[in-house]
Amino acid sequence: MARLARRTGFAIAVVAAVFALFALVFAATGEAPAAMVFSARGIKPGALPEGVSILQWGRGYVVVTSERSDYVRALYGRGAILVLPLRKSGCLALRPAAST
Repeated sequence: MARLARRTGFAIAVVAAVFALFALVFAATGEAPAAMVFSARGIKPGALPEGVSILQWGRGYVVVTSERSDYVRALYGRGAILVLPLRKSGCLALRPAAST
């Protein structure tokens, strides 16, 4: 039982480290077509930084986009606890276009 608990704890730590790395790199670069924002206080549309547009509103998260290069840092400044990069058209958008 203790072995299972250790392995589970390790797996959770690895996943948390990957998300933290994504968030850190994204905060530094801000390069993604969209961002998924999580906030402990809840996010109000009027509290979003200027120039940030809402793409999807969910329970506990918001998907936003912006042309601003500093919008990720601005979201953290407005109280976001985690901002992750998100592709608007999903993972398949990473595949190159087929040439005909």
